[in-house]
Amino acid sequence: MARHVVIVGGGAVGTHLASLSLAGGHKVTVIEAQQEEIPRLQRELSAAVVRLGNGTDPAVLEAAGIRQAAVVAAVTGTDETNLVVTSLARFAFHVPRTMARVHTPKNAWMFT
Repeated sequence: MARHVVIVGGGAVGTHLASLSLAGGHKVTVIEAQQEEIPRLQRELSAAVVRLGNGTDPAVLEAAGIRQAAVVAAVTGTDETNLVVTSLARFAFHVPRTMARVHTPKNAWMFT
């Protein structure tokens, strides 16, 4: 069963997760805030999969199709951003499954 997966953060972890999800037959949207990363993401994944924008912006999430998403993964380089993304996904958009990358172990309690 194909699911829509929204990934915020197009670094190594986000790119790998997107590749695995695409290989599994899922619809994927990757949101990346850094303009200079977009060409690489488009080459490695697909132009149709990549969106430039701030994943903490509800309008950007909405444009990425978050209302149809079964999963949202926040894998940016900052715990604060990942917390905001997963909180918006869970509480504002009612996404059934959220995942976040935690960089600083002392921040892990915020994600439970």
